[in-house]
Amino acid sequence: MRRRINDEFADLPISRQRKYQLRMRRAGRCAECGEPAVQGSRCLKHLVKARERQRRKRGLKRRYRGTLSYRLQSEARQKRLAGAGLSSPARSEPARL
Repeated sequence: MRRRINDEFADLPISRQRKYQLRMRRAGRCAECGEPAVQGSRCLKHLVKARERQRRKRGLKRRYRGTLSYRLQSEARQKRLAGAGLSSPARSEPARL
């Protein structure tokens, strides 16, 4: 049997999922998958998914390219292309994750 986790969240009257999220946030990890968080409480993959989910939910057509998720996504793409020895195209569609 597993030992009980004793920390500041153990005795709070909240669900175990919320306790997991709070522990992940404290550790600087993604609250959904546990990977290192880029900024805030999500990894880049889940940050982009949340952005697109909100766009669909609200019925938005415009893309606000200056927001954090777009900037981080383009930086990650440039690093990935630089590591592969490729040059980035002038303008491309956002990557599908």
